[in-house]
Amino acid sequence: MKIEQLGEIGLIERITKKFRVNTESIAVGAGEDDCAVIELARADYKYLVATTDMLQESTHLPVGISPFQIGWSAVAVNLSDIAAMGARPYAFTIAMGLPAHTETAFVDAMVEGIADCASAYDTAVVGGDITRSKELILTGTCFGFADKPVRRTGAKVGDLICVTGSVGNAALGLKILKEGLTVPQKVEETAKKALFQPVPRIPEGISLADSGLVTSMLDISDGLALALAELARSSKVGFEIYEAKVPVLSEEMRAALRDVDLRELAFFYGGDYELLFTVDADVLADEFATLQKKVGISVIGVVVPSEEGICFKTGQGKEQIKIKGYQHF
Repeated sequence: MKIEQLGEIGLIERITKKFRVNTESIAVGAGEDDCAVIELARADYKYLVATTDMLQESTHLPVGISPFQIGWSAVAVNLSDIAAMGARPYAFTIAMGLPAHTETAFVDAMVEGIADCASAYDTAVVGGDITRSKELILTGTCFGFADKPVRRTGAKVGDLICVTGSVGNAALGLKILKEGLTVPQKVEETAKKALFQPVPRIPEGISLADSGLVTSMLDISDGLALALAELARSSKVGFEIYEAKVPVLSEEMRAALRDVDLRELAFFYGGDYELLFTVDADVLADEFATLQKKVGISVIGVVVPSEEGICFKTGQGKEQIKIKGYQHF
């Protein structure tokens, strides 16, 4: 059945059934009234944080992505912004632009992806909107709570520059799709999953913020080079990057690749959704070691004065990093 046969009211009822929540503080949830009603008296945090992110079929959705993964991604990209503030996600709304010929089975699978991603990170889907559109468009808004939200503005000279996880995984998936890059099947599956179903670093963001050691942070949505540039601009500093320390892919994946530019994968593609952050240089070694063990982070450089720019530290000196990556305009 196509959604135009189901009708707007029937479609809304079909969708909102997936979003029922039992959280006592959600007094009115998805589809129950003009607005969701959330009881804030239960919140134990000082700040409410909010973010909005959009996925558009022609711009954001790679060939081969499943309806479930589309729904998952719509939530995950918003949760990644919450993670970058070190906040705890709480509630999510989703506005859907749907072509009239869309199959109900497609919507069902997409809504399942939305519900599963939100549920995985203790986030209630509390409402949204649907409209007819020429192509699929999903606009999510996420709300969270924080006592001390980590900003992009706190990095200072001497701080350590760090990153969670590894970068370049989604970029490799995109290269496989667009350039026909031949890699072992296991590597291809891992890279495509990183591209199709990103993992927001919510637990890591919370741990980093709660440690009190992090001075600035953001997520790497559009490539490491652009993330460094944005962090540098916001904090009015420069960065000296030790390229060999940047965790590109996994060791197993690197060993399976031939003639692939790891710098390009790591710095100039988007879609990784890892966290880039700075840590106070005066932190005690055992404190940092504890944080490193808990979160899984790599030190990739040091903060320098802004006039030094953003550069690679090499054996021959310094090489300025080209600031490029994914941009809409």
